[in-house]
Amino acid sequence: MARKNRIDLILIGFFIQLTTMAFGRFAYTLILPDMMKSLGFSVTRMGILGMGIVTGYLVNSLFSGTLSNGFGEDTVVKVSMISLSFALFCLGYFSNFIVLLAASILLGAGASGSYIPLAALINTTFHERGKAFGIVTGGAGAGIMVCGYLIPFILSRPNGNGYQAAWYALAVINAIVFLPSLFFLKKETPPDPTFSNPIPEKSIIRIFRETKPLRLISIIYFLLGFSYIIYATYFGAYAMEEIGFSPKSTGIMWSLFGINLIYSGIFWGSLADRFNKITVSIIVNLLLALSLFIIIPFRLEFLFYISTFLFGFSFMGFLTVIYLIIGEIVQNNGMGKAFGASTLLHGAGQVISTFIAGFLKDITGTYKIPLLISLGGLLLCVIVFFRLKNQYTFHGNDRSAV
Repeated sequence: MARKNRIDLILIGFFIQLTTMAFGRFAYTLILPDMMKSLGFSVTRMGILGMGIVTGYLVNSLFSGTLSNGFGEDTVVKVSMISLSFALFCLGYFSNFIVLLAASILLGAGASGSYIPLAALINTTFHERGKAFGIVTGGAGAGIMVCGYLIPFILSRPNGNGYQAAWYALAVINAIVFLPSLFFLKKETPPDPTFSNPIPEKSIIRIFRETKPLRLISIIYFLLGFSYIIYATYFGAYAMEEIGFSPKSTGIMWSLFGINLIYSGIFWGSLADRFNKITVSIIVNLLLALSLFIIIPFRLEFLFYISTFLFGFSFMGFLTVIYLIIGEIVQNNGMGKAFGASTLLHGAGQVISTFIAGFLKDITGTYKIPLLISLGGLLLCVIVFFRLKNQYTFHGNDRSAV
């Protein structure tokens, strides 16, 4: 089967993202309360475990791209999936804090090790990369929904061993997805002539030094991480504590975010495959900024529903188009390295802004100031996008400088 028609890779990629990204990054939030109560850990200790997940994810975002060049993207993804199942099992089986911290770091590393190389593999496999990547990343949204229904159900079962059963269940599901990946996750000869004679491999430092557009898009990716995580982290607290909405209404609002993650990537990715990628990015960026703007000065409930809808609809599109632009800039010469390093910067922005936002909330007593900072970061993204647009034009599958 021609690589551009490899439905098997798209399907297995979707399910890999469903388990590795959703279980590796988002399940901890739902399991944390029961785990903390059962183990008798403090909030500080549970926070350290959460930071361990983020640390493992960020560090391996950089190394997984380099490992892919040496061992192949498919091999790195498979090893990462095994590591992730092992980490999930350890989080349920052990109670020693040091062991749990190591398992948390491994969990985050397994998540990024299954994401970065898979993204690079898709880049060298398909002509319409946006559509393919959009479908695959939709798996993360589906996984978040699975966690939202499955984990509370397990935790509520009498004599169900609580958080342990939840971690074990996620480990088993990931292992089940791993089995078909052995057969369907393969690296083959690319059909695109631009990939037939790749440029000799360069170090990540040289790639960034010689490629100004890559530096600009990495700045945008950093700003996105810095901006969106404030909304994602504090929206619930803002809606319930400061505005006064009920937990039920806030939960329904947030469900719109998860639902839109499933299909928004393929929608915006398909548009980016056919039209100017920078223009599409600017539109998505403005929609993301609008989702913040309408909830800062206004307290109307229907605007908050619109906000979460727009946020989910545009967020995955933003990630998809940034991935496509990076692929167009570096082509096949170090895509794994470039995307991994950019993702590291993206995650660093999240860590920095989470701390700043919490600090600003404590000293001002309102979430509006952090949300304004988030909005400012997104508007700054638009400015950098226009600067990038003045230098390079990306249209469909063409790679051309202005």
